[in-house]
Amino acid sequence: MASIIDHKTSAESRLVTQFKESTKLISYIKALLIEADSLEAVYQSLLADRWIDTAEGINLDVLGSIVGQPRDVIAAELFGYFGFAVNLESGPFGSVSDSSLGNRFREVGEAINGNRALSDEEYRTWIRARIAKNRTSSTPEDIISQLQLIFGTTQILLMDGDTEYSISIGRLLTGDEKSILLNFDIIPKTAGVKVNYVTQYNDSDFFSFSGVPGTDGFGSVSNSALGGELGRLIF
Repeated sequence: MASIIDHKTSAESRLVTQFKESTKLISYIKALLIEADSLEAVYQSLLADRWIDTAEGINLDVLGSIVGQPRDVIAAELFGYFGFAVNLESGPFGSVSDSSLGNRFREVGEAINGNRALSDEEYRTWIRARIAKNRTSSTPEDIISQLQLIFGTTQILLMDGDTEYSISIGRLLTGDEKSILLNFDIIPKTAGVKVNYVTQYNDSDFFSFSGVPGTDGFGSVSNSALGGELGRLIF
């Protein structure tokens, strides 16, 4: 994003030396440029708020229409929300160290059952998936790069088989992301070939046996700093 121009400060810095101490002239020039600073903020918003990661509301709807992905109405029961133990379908508090824990707070008036529209955060995932579907060649390399785009991770493991393949994702997924994988036909895949979403894992510190680069081995009872974190099942 381009740097924001402070027009009042910029104008003052360009005054010739004989007017540097003229407080009335400086105040007059700054008063003239108040609207210029307001316009600058609008222009910056136009630049910054038109991307998938930053757009909200109608701006996100415009991006979705460009790639052919409307803000679908979906079954609210397929997504989790924060709640307390009395509600068996609710989720707990989250964790800064583990993004797979916890569910989001329900917005005021948001339905928890029946049909509802996608929230902005959910819709962003749908848009990324639609972009990937629009351009996929369905090769293993293509599927890996597209899943990296959709889930914002640098590491995807694909294990190829005869009529199916398995995917492990190098990031701990949120409950909503797991629901998207398992309940919706939005993630790109090869037609006629079964895909199994197997595990999620922390790509910076995960357990594996010798031969897999960037991984850690078994831990130690006497030294908790040793050893990688085991992957977790997605389903």
